[in-house]
Amino acid sequence: MTKRVAEVLVSSVLSAAVPLGASAEMPAPGTVEAAGAAFPVVTAGEGEPVLFVHGALGDYRKWDGLWEDVAAGHRFIAYTQRWFGTTAWPEDKPYARDVQDDDLVAILQALGEPVHLVGLSNGGPVVLRAALRVPELVQSVVGYEPTLFDVLFESAEGEAVVAEFFAGEADTSAAVEAGDDEEAARELIEMIYALPEGGFDRLDPVQKIMVLDNAHTMPLLWNAPEPTPLTCEDLRKITVPVLVIYGAETLPLWQLASRTVAECVPKAWLATIEGVGHKGPVAAKDAFVNLVLGFADAQ
Repeated sequence: MTKRVAEVLVSSVLSAAVPLGASAEMPAPGTVEAAGAAFPVVTAGEGEPVLFVHGALGDYRKWDGLWEDVAAGHRFIAYTQRWFGTTAWPEDKPYARDVQDDDLVAILQALGEPVHLVGLSNGGPVVLRAALRVPELVQSVVGYEPTLFDVLFESAEGEAVVAEFFAGEADTSAAVEAGDDEEAARELIEMIYALPEGGFDRLDPVQKIMVLDNAHTMPLLWNAPEPTPLTCEDLRKITVPVLVIYGAETLPLWQLASRTVAECVPKAWLATIEGVGHKGPVAAKDAFVNLVLGFADAQ
């Protein structure tokens, strides 16, 4: 298949999406039974289904600020991954990305129709794996700064970027080892968002509460087993269209990972949102939503 990777300017797709306005209170979640668990799922709107997958320290509330914009012309769907949120989860499965991969496939099978997938950070590899495993249930994929170390370990530059990233997690690791989950969550968010010390307390209140509600996952994340590798060779087997987005001010890890994923996937496009980093979907909501919906509508 011919390689197609294009740099996309945010301004070039703004006209493709719906007008954006202030977001109302998020609807209460229902549940989807899949993989032996009841997953909290928020749905709203009608039209093409767009399913959002959060990353670390998140749940369906990650999309609180943009759900209404999506639901204005599409069917918004967002679920909380296993072990996250305030749900009491069955304890028969460990915290692991392989389990998260299986869960999304099971949820897609339970929904029973092809959807457009959007994955943020740690959710990026999850949606990419779903595109590999059940392409018949995936119309397109958008990954915002996918946290995918496997493709980075394939080059010396990538290994150096990963080492730099892990070095920046020293304070987070110390808090995890001390058993202070809340402090670990604060440290991690300030590091990955490139915030000054104390910057966590100035975050959007809904997002801040969500992070603290998910602080219990910090030791699980730090001690999770290594996932099944997702390499460039694997990504070359993806047949659905993929848009990879990163913030121009993000850490080198996500800049390089985003570019590498876009180079590996046959039908991939690469977009940059100026002036933001890893919290781009919240800090630059309008640009992010327009990119996501413009890409979905183009398929």
